Amino acid sequence: MNETLPAKPGLVSPELQGQLSQMKKERWVDLQGLVDCATAHLAISALPGLSCTSISLLGRGTYNTVYKLEFSDGTRLAASVSNLHEEDFDPKAKHSEIETMKFVRESGLYPDIPVPKIFAWDTTFTNSACAPYVLMEHFSGRALTDDLNDLSQPQQMSYTKLLARLQASLSKPIPFDQIGSITGGDGQHAVGPLMTLTQRCLGGPYKSIGDLWRAQVEGQMLHALEKWCSVETDFLNPDLEPQCTPQLFAELSQLLSSLIPHFQPPKSYSPLVLHHPDIVLRNILFDESSISSGDLKIAALIDWGGAQILPLMFTAKYPDDLRTTGNYPFKKPGWDESEEWDTVPCDWTSTGDPSQWPRVFVVGHELVDFSPRVRAVISKFYLRTYFSACYAEQLHALYGDANLACATLFRDATYYMKFHEVLCGQYFDPIFYGLSVTVDTL
Repeated sequence: MNETLPAKPGLVSPELQGQLSQMKKERWVDLQGLVDCATAHLAISALPGLSCTSISLLGRGTYNTVYKLEFSDGTRLAASVSNLHEEDFDPKAKHSEIETMKFVRESGLYPDIPVPKIFAWDTTFTNSACAPYVLMEHFSGRALTDDLNDLSQPQQMSYTKLLARLQASLSKPIPFDQIGSITGGDGQHAVGPLMTLTQRCLGGPYKSIGDLWRAQVEGQMLHALEKWCSVETDFLNPDLEPQCTPQLFAELSQLLSSLIPHFQPPKSYSPLVLHHPDIVLRNILFDESSISSGDLKIAALIDWGGAQILPLMFTAKYPDDLRTTGNYPFKKPGWDESEEWDTVPCDWTSTGDPSQWPRVFVVGHELVDFSPRVRAVISKFYLRTYFSACYAEQLHALYGDANLACATLFRDATYYMKFHEVLCGQYFDPIFYGLSVTVDTL
């Protein structure tokens, strides 16, 4: 249900007015309108006469900003507001995110993953807030930091263990038989089209991973038929390197199609599970007491945009907080740029010769010291190792799963993840950009 609340402007205290004027937001968002929508929701809920007394920032991610609203009777709500422009926003993606949160909370499959209760939402830009929003239960937990490097090494290990437990909890088979994203209505949940974190729709739902991949190749062929039959040159996009030509497109289409049967996952890796694509520090609220004790416990996991139902094999992506690339903090010596993947990290395991590091100067002609950054990316190699070990341990603790194949999931998934990214990743555009390099590295 898309709830467009009959918001009416209310009286605003000078204190609240000051908070509204200083709050970080997108330029088109009307925070006073958001407050009015939330107040109207509480009035509908048989709590008339309330007024908002305070607004504060809970967190800000790439796709949403979350505010805490406090009311005169002590009621607290969390309001998540989209950061996307109207032309970039897909209501179907937001609806799937809402239904996924409701499913996780209501299904009973994930008792270890607390998710806020959703009260109301509006996925249009015509409401009083001038942006899509979701009103939900406020949790008492708090975020730690946006940067893993701000944590002590014991805290990093505690956080990594918590990530592994979340991953293991989501590895439980889900009661659906199709690949896609959760949708629903009238209290029922179903599988709908496959949505990505960036709100791309990959079609579906699909009966198998092979069907998903074939649909992506066929989509590119349809694009060629619609757009390229009247081009005047064989260079389909002169701004891209390597150049894509009709001959290269044909070769890659045939190659990818022929490889699909060879990347079907083994049976032990095939059960369908729920995948959260953005388990990172900014999306986790921690129990206050656990922060001081050092044994981190989750209070809430938020921002489920882009959640997907996938075979277990294709959920083996390390959390982004543990990911490293070949070009940070500088280009790794001997690193092949064709091996830059979103789903597979580049391992930094030693510093190399510091005298060979690039010499970079900042304002004031001060030489940049790369040592802390290099140590940080090397530490993530060991944290990923710890994550994999904890994941296997948590699988056994949660489900009694002693399957050695599942225990080595992250080790075995590398080439499957690369092939999946080639066909379904965010950089797979209508002219197979980069595939002439990427396919050779599978």
